[in-house]
Amino acid sequence: MEKFIAHQIKLVETERKIDVEDTLKLLSAYAPIQLQRRGVALVGLKVLERVWEERVDLELANPSILPPIFPAHKITTGDIVGLDEYKKDKPSQQGGKWSGVVLRVTDAKITLALQDTEEALPSEIQERCQIMLKGLERLQKRCEEGGSSLINVLLGQSDLSTAMPSTDIDFFDQTLNESQKEAVRFALGSPEVALIHGPPGQLGKTNECLSVVPPTYLSVSSEMSFDIDNDDVVFKRWYVDNLVERLAQHRLDIVRVGHPARVLPSVLDHTLDIITRTCDSGQIVSDIRKEMDETLAKIGKTKSRSERRSMYGLVKNLRKDYRVREKKVVDQVLNTAQVTISTLNGYDDLAASKNMWSREFDVVIIDEATQALEAECWIALLKAKKAILAGDHLQLPPTIKTPIKLNMNKKSKKGGLSTDTDLSTTLFDRLLSMYGNNVKRMLMVQYRMHQKIMEFSSKELYDNKLIADKSVADHLLADLPDVESSENTDVPLVMMDTSDTGLGHEITDDAQEEQSKANELEVELALTHIRALLRDGLQEDQIGVITPYAAQVSKLKRDIREHWPRIEIGTVDGFQGREKEAILLSLVRSNDTGEVGFLAEKRRLNVAMTRAKRHLCVICDSETLLGTKGGSNPAPRFDGGFLKRWMEYLSEESDLRFSEFIAV
Repeated sequence: MEKFIAHQIKLVETERKIDVEDTLKLLSAYAPIQLQRRGVALVGLKVLERVWEERVDLELANPSILPPIFPAHKITTGDIVGLDEYKKDKPSQQGGKWSGVVLRVTDAKITLALQDTEEALPSEIQERCQIMLKGLERLQKRCEEGGSSLINVLLGQSDLSTAMPSTDIDFFDQTLNESQKEAVRFALGSPEVALIHGPPGQLGKTNECLSVVPPTYLSVSSEMSFDIDNDDVVFKRWYVDNLVERLAQHRLDIVRVGHPARVLPSVLDHTLDIITRTCDSGQIVSDIRKEMDETLAKIGKTKSRSERRSMYGLVKNLRKDYRVREKKVVDQVLNTAQVTISTLNGYDDLAASKNMWSREFDVVIIDEATQALEAECWIALLKAKKAILAGDHLQLPPTIKTPIKLNMNKKSKKGGLSTDTDLSTTLFDRLLSMYGNNVKRMLMVQYRMHQKIMEFSSKELYDNKLIADKSVADHLLADLPDVESSENTDVPLVMMDTSDTGLGHEITDDAQEEQSKANELEVELALTHIRALLRDGLQEDQIGVITPYAAQVSKLKRDIREHWPRIEIGTVDGFQGREKEAILLSLVRSNDTGEVGFLAEKRRLNVAMTRAKRHLCVICDSETLLGTKGGSNPAPRFDGGFLKRWMEYLSEESDLRFSEFIAV
């Protein structure tokens, strides 16, 4: 156990070191315009207006086209950024003169929450890892003191207790299906820990499934990243606010820990900051603050030295009284709340903030736990008597910079506490490895996809147990209002195959980091299919275009945004958790050696193939992806044939179209 915790600490320290080094290298090695070409900076901006205290809006100062649109970039909501004076040919100041958090990203405007800093590198870049290290250090200390029943089960030092599913439950949501109700019963009846496995298509249902709560509980969310950049943006750090909105409907006493400038307006009244200002005891604190401000204003106008000394003494006493009363108000609000909601590990709204650090909860629920590092989870779990983790370990793992090890299926003798893992192995993964299905219940009904879109994923990854709800099982684009029946709107699956050309079409974009790949032919085919869908009556905001490669995202945006600005375009990773009526998926890889890169990662493919609700159009070179290219020495694959079987499934079950017969 001691070796495992030490291993986790080492992993986090390594991640922090790489994160800082990478940032410093980028900022010192490239001029701003070069950073913009790599998608990690935007230049030539102006401050539009100050929206709220620390918040500012930024837009292009001298746009070359109207309406003004940012060039392709990787900046998303929740990112920590630096803001500096633009000097055309000089490397940026490391970190910038100011640092802040991105609150909102659209095509033409970015909103930041700023914090002044004089440091060369914003400390927030390291904060995520620093907080995790503190959590692991506390875990180490707790273990030395004997741990707790939860800690010991999570670390394999005690056996998992048998769940006693509750039967007498009054569900808030009467529309829950049987697998969801069973998951609730199992979670409430599990003495220490329960895993809720939610495959794709559970969006909008999993949260209600977990909404039967005991007297005090902490709900935290990993920082799910949504790379969406139009006016319907879903906020990376504000994903947790959806929980607040849902639970507020049931008249629960909810507190959202987080800065008011960084939460959705609809949940503002539930934030700790607003509640402590508006409650009765909070009014007294506000009055003390007002008296302090008035006294400080008088000091500047007073010439008498003795009077100034007296007023400084008064301010000192008022500040002391203010801090004591403020702490009491915060404690009162948090102690009386039924539900406290936060992110796991973020920017002043996290489970590790000073107001949350020493609190204990009956239950901690971690949503999207499979996208959270294990070290992040311990920040919240050290406050828990019991834990519920929800997520899908068969979709993408946490985003990390340290290299991922291959073939890490070794299970150590000490309860699965392997020291041969990397940060991509989550707590959810480890508990499944330790306890198997005894610790898990799966939600089996999905509410997103046509059954044909769902079928392959269900068979390959979910033991063929995933069921399409009758409301979505047979729905097609042609069933939407004002959409005409056509060869495109009457089919759930289309495959546009470029292998008929006999050529390799992928190119390497050296301007992108890690030499990202692109494919111009697939861009042309995507444009053709989009035009056809729009002619049939589909709306722009009902269409999404995704691809695994950043360079392809840039080329798609280049050709699509000018004509159809409301079509969402992003990476597969950025679309996790998202859905659209129609999805176009450009797989890019098309070469003579059968190289597929990270398309061999079946979790990424699982995300890609499950974003569409009614229509999925896959644009690809089937021969490259099947592995039939490359002669007698094809490129090695590590996916167990997953990609090959998907190509075979599409060839059999989709409306197959060859590129030379498609008018582009």
